[in-house]
Amino acid sequence: MEYCLNKHIKWRVDNEKILICDCKRLIDLKTSLTFKEVIKKVEEGVKKGSLKNKERLLFQDFEKLGFLSKIEVRKINKNEFSKAMDLLDRELGTERVRDRKFLRNKFIKFRKFFIGVFVDNEIVGVICGFPREDYLLISEIAVDSRFEKRGFGKRLLRCFEETARESYKKINVGAKDNAIGFYQSAEYKPFLLVQFRKGEYASEDFSQFNVLRSAQKGKWILLEIKVKKCDLNTLNKLRKKYPKAIFQYIFTKTIKKTH
Repeated sequence: MEYCLNKHIKWRVDNEKILICDCKRLIDLKTSLTFKEVIKKVEEGVKKGSLKNKERLLFQDFEKLGFLSKIEVRKINKNEFSKAMDLLDRELGTERVRDRKFLRNKFIKFRKFFIGVFVDNEIVGVICGFPREDYLLISEIAVDSRFEKRGFGKRLLRCFEETARESYKKINVGAKDNAIGFYQSAEYKPFLLVQFRKGEYASEDFSQFNVLRSAQKGKWILLEIKVKKCDLNTLNKLRKKYPKAIFQYIFTKTIKKTH
């Protein structure tokens, strides 16, 4: 069983000490700065047996004070699907890429690619995806804002990759501008996807770029452009230069099957 700091626990460094507070029950704990890394471990979720002696003593203090919650990363069952979609609605809002009805159909077919983080049996993070052509697509990922910056997103991504590894060699995901660093830190490689309606631009308008692949889907032209690095300034300049086109970094990762 793994445990993490519960949703009411906040901590900060102050005068070479760490101050930890249960903001609901107004219980405080002060400890040495040397425990900073173990507190970060417990924030993300940790097994008690994996801790060293001194680390375990602090963990036991957390237990006695009621600072801990059980945490689990696992596949979402049919009774949890609606709550998972509610979380996506709250955290992504209008930035949702695919709606509940679409994802329910994918959930029925590809349930193993719908994964959640549960803290005390409450779903606080979701990642979901489905197969496309020769790769697995991450459709949506979100973490409850109460648990931001605690590594839950990376835990979801690792679990998704391990599940994908059984059947797929590649994962793709379209990144919002503010998620670029997240995928780079997880060793995903980018390319630039450009989309525009046929007739609004010609492919020659993008001849200065290294186009890896071009395709047409209905009325839309799609260009995949090679990039050396992700640059938001360049991206925003392109959006101004080509206002009728859609620009987005797509991240991809090759995964190897475990033996």
